[in-house]
Amino acid sequence: MPAPILTPEEILKATMEEYGVTGAELGLGPEDDEEAELVLLRRFLFAAPERQLTSGERHGLTLDRVQRQLRGLFTMLDGRRVDIGHSDPACTDNQRIYLPKAMPAPEGPDDLMLYQAAGLVQLGFSRHGLLADRGVLRELYGDWVLRSTFHLLAMRYVLRRWVEEFPGLAEPLGRVPYSEKAGALRVNLTSVPRDGLPGAFVPLYEGLVVCLNWGPPGAEGDAARQAVRTVDQAGAIGITAVLVGQAQRLREHFRRLRLGPPPLPFWGGIIRPEWILSDLARDLAAENEWKKGNRPLRQLIDAMARRGTVPGEKPAPDAPRLSLKERLLAKLGGPASGATGPAYGRLRDEAQVASREVRYGAAEWTATVSPATLTEGATLKPDDDGGRFWDEWDDAAGVYRFEATRVYTPEGPTGPLAAYERIVEANRAQLQQIRRRFEALRVEERWVGGQPDGSEVDLNRAILALTDLAAGQDPDDRLFRRFMRRKRQVAILTMVDLSGSTLGHVLHLEQTALVLFAEGLKTLGLPHAFYGFGNTHPLECNLFRLKGFDERYDEAVYKRLANLRANGATRMGAFIRHAASLLEVRPETRRILIVISDGKPEDRAEYRGRHGIRDTAMAVAEARRVGVHVFCLSIDPEEGADSYLTEIFGAGRFLKLDDVDTLPVRLPEVFRELVG
Repeated sequence: MPAPILTPEEILKATMEEYGVTGAELGLGPEDDEEAELVLLRRFLFAAPERQLTSGERHGLTLDRVQRQLRGLFTMLDGRRVDIGHSDPACTDNQRIYLPKAMPAPEGPDDLMLYQAAGLVQLGFSRHGLLADRGVLRELYGDWVLRSTFHLLAMRYVLRRWVEEFPGLAEPLGRVPYSEKAGALRVNLTSVPRDGLPGAFVPLYEGLVVCLNWGPPGAEGDAARQAVRTVDQAGAIGITAVLVGQAQRLREHFRRLRLGPPPLPFWGGIIRPEWILSDLARDLAAENEWKKGNRPLRQLIDAMARRGTVPGEKPAPDAPRLSLKERLLAKLGGPASGATGPAYGRLRDEAQVASREVRYGAAEWTATVSPATLTEGATLKPDDDGGRFWDEWDDAAGVYRFEATRVYTPEGPTGPLAAYERIVEANRAQLQQIRRRFEALRVEERWVGGQPDGSEVDLNRAILALTDLAAGQDPDDRLFRRFMRRKRQVAILTMVDLSGSTLGHVLHLEQTALVLFAEGLKTLGLPHAFYGFGNTHPLECNLFRLKGFDERYDEAVYKRLANLRANGATRMGAFIRHAASLLEVRPETRRILIVISDGKPEDRAEYRGRHGIRDTAMAVAEARRVGVHVFCLSIDPEEGADSYLTEIFGAGRFLKLDDVDTLPVRLPEVFRELVG
């Protein structure tokens, strides 16, 4: 049969329902490419692009859309500030609550209600101290049956307490069990069917999950019914003991019936004892134990610390009793002796090193660590390291991949200060020329028309005034123009490619270009920042801070600018989105992002080729929508580089250097053209 001929209305309807179909599927021939393109673009004219999970699955309401609203609700109910993080399933560490990034598909009116209910369960665990006893947590950690049973009983108690304290919550919480999504059951992270649930478990879900296929449980459900009745009648005093006791009784009952852990409702989340039991101080001490020397030396140091003596020191009988630290400082020439010897300097520098990077799984957390901050029970969470998630554009499917990338902004690598001094000394003549040119850009000079007084008549305004007089109307008396000189309102962020392909000569040129550009910008006095980018994984994209907007030029900044390190790939779309977000909050009227790269956007797997180019182009378009001007300085030697650069940045918004060695000269010149 011949393909059906679709009317324009049918084509529009089909396109609105599904984006990404081919021209043949739309009933369009090869000669109708332009019409097919217009049909595909209608998707963007009528609705915002969809967002999907990185696996390609659809999803419901996302947490980022309601996070502020949820934080306000929970803070109001609990009376203290409640911070929200990401975790699937939902959980808590007694300090923050963690909720899923998105509800299951499709998006529906119940999604917000499920977020509220899931947050109230975890907030209730913390509010009523159900996870405060470390002995209880250790027992729960080692037994999945006990943990799941305790969780179901604790949910009942928490929800009852919320309704007693805030009767207005009775109606929304009462609707949750009837939601199809809320009824999804899991054992840990594995989904299980509701049908066929053992009768011994069924009473535990009363008021939490509704399933029309469950029949009344027989005698095997008596133990669960009794536990539910006991918890429903329990008061606040000793509730943890009641919950643990009933959970232990049910565990033994389930063991006799040869049953595993009862599954948990999706909206109930999960209990993670390991997050609360972990001891950061102990873990850090074990990790850094090797730095103290071999075992005999450590034993000697420990014995000296216990005795409070320093080798070679014989304190006088009438000498004041000083601590070991004070006597060590005095012996090394520290403040106690009024001197500052080199040994004391080394000891001081070591004592001030408090920034440690700790890796937990795939996440990194940078924290200021000192003995005062290492308290028992301190934990590391997946999103405590300051990373920010970003969507990624999938051009083939016409959708955003939900939070497909994560960008961190750690401090850039450092090195000797002499590296910066060598670059400055080697380019002294060129630096003087750059400083003179930048000095001329300190203020903006232009004629401003429509002024009530000025040095010259504004001819355009004068002609309009004569026209008004001829028409019998009162003319505008602002007939002059004035030559204005004012300080430029510009913020600039320079982002340099530090992927593995820049290793060697290109990296050296990038370092030189940044140093020369930094010296020129110091003369100009405009707010500016320097960052380097490279990634090892879509969820580990590092935008290294070489100099932030609020940082002054000091020794640390000079060291970072002159000691770049190359590593990783070029997932450029994520970095442009993050850099644009840093510029978006700046108060200046003109915000410029300069990207220096030695090649096209590229990462392993699907980000090579078309996908990487189109995602980066979409990131550039997103940046321009928020008022950020993006310009690329490309040092790609490839012959066809102009084609993909035009597609990403647009005509006239990039400069391809044919001679890589000219980069240190051209970067300041490009900036002068952008603001001149």
